[in-house]
Parts: sequence; structure tokens; C-alpha cells
Amino acid sequence: MKAKNLLSGVAMSLIFMFTLSSCEMDQNTLLTDGVWTFENLTTDSEDETTQSLIALAKALLTDAKLEFQVGGDYLITSPLLDEPTTGTWSLIGDDQLIMNPESGVTSTGNIETLTKSRLSYIETLIDQEMNTYSVTTTWVR
Repeated sequence: MKAKNLLSGVAMSLIFMFTLSSCEMDQNTLLTDGVWTFENLTTDSEDETTQSLIALAKALLTDAKLEFQVGGDYLITSPLLDEPTTGTWSLIGDDQLIMNPESGVTSTGNIETLTKSRLSYIETLIDQEMNTYSVTTTWVR
């Protein structure tokens, strides 16, 4: 009887472990497992110029697609932009996303949410008057 209970317990433990491990994905896999669609861009800045620039960027990203490729490249396409944005990406730990465009400034975002269906990261920037503000970018699948 004890052997049967022990065997049953081990079997349940193995099933539980395999179920959990098959559902878990690492950060790289979550990023590269499909194409992301732009959802939103927000800022906590009170500066009108910064708010206007964020509104323009948000408009340009309407219906944009982001693809993180396994080799470390990324591609952003938007129906409102003539050319796609390309560059490289990397993760530092599980919570910092580095995006280095071929032309432009490298950005570091602190990942707020990363699931199969949602990516949200926050960048901390400095405006012309040396005030710090945050920009949150959200993508969905």
C-alpha cells in the first residue's frame, strides 16, 4: 500500500513539474515568439513640447509592428513610415531591454510587463531643461 501511495505521489509530482515547466518561457522566448502590435505610448512629463513629441511618436506608431528576431535584430514597420526601423536588441537580466537602432540613439527600457500577449517597458529620459521624465511603451499580440 505504501509503495502504491509513493508511486502515485511521485507520478503526480512529475506531472506537476512538467506542466509548470512547459508553460514557463524565458524572457528571450517571450520577446521572439511572434510579432508585437503597437498599443500605446504615454509620458509623465508636464512639458508641453515633450507631450507634443510623444503624441507625434504615438501617431506615427499607429498600427506599427515590432518583431524581435532570435539573432538579436529587431524590425519595426509602420504604415505611416516609409522605411522600417531596424537595429539590435538585448536583455540585461530579466528586466532591462536595450534597443540599439541602426540610426538613432540607443534606448534602455525597464520591463514593466512581459507575457505572451503584452510587453510594456518604461524609459527614463531627460528633457532640454534637465528634468527627468518617463515614457511607457506598450505592445500587444
